[in-house]
Amino acid sequence: LRCRHHLADPEVKGVVITHGTDTLEETAWFLHEVLDTQAKPVVLTSAMRPATALAADGPQNLLDAVAVAAHPQARGVLAVASGEIHTARAVQKVHPYRVHAFSSGESGPLGWVEEGSVRLAQDWPLALSPLRRIAMENIANDLWPRVEVVISHAGATGAIVDALVRDGVQGLVV
Repeated sequence: LRCRHHLADPEVKGVVITHGTDTLEETAWFLHEVLDTQAKPVVLTSAMRPATALAADGPQNLLDAVAVAAHPQARGVLAVASGEIHTARAVQKVHPYRVHAFSSGESGPLGWVEEGSVRLAQDWPLALSPLRRIAMENIANDLWPRVEVVISHAGATGAIVDALVRDGVQGLVV
């Protein structure tokens, strides 16, 4: 809803979202399905190294994401990291530790950001059909059940599950 609000602002050229790497691809896919980004981009970016690292990657990734969002023809939901631009439908996290952690598989990246300039290898992504977007908006606007993630291991007592059930959780992912 916040993205939709800002995309509707005529003074906004695009939206940049900083995001954790573990679920960036899922968020990108979801936003691609529910937002109208035919005229303006939503760009997700992340960092594999913390800001305290000797060679933190976050600042450059953020700068690259802003360069993509400001590109005059940019559109769609995109992920930008390690100088690469990926579409929401193709981006995958393929490594848990390396700085170059994302890939678009066989389709390859949409393009690259090199010294602040965007260089495309493919056309900007197409928008979804209006009927599909309406169906997805209905999902996005519904209140979703409360679901928690629980890690299990040998010898686990289940006390956390009992506590979550008492607290009103509606679903568990184990």
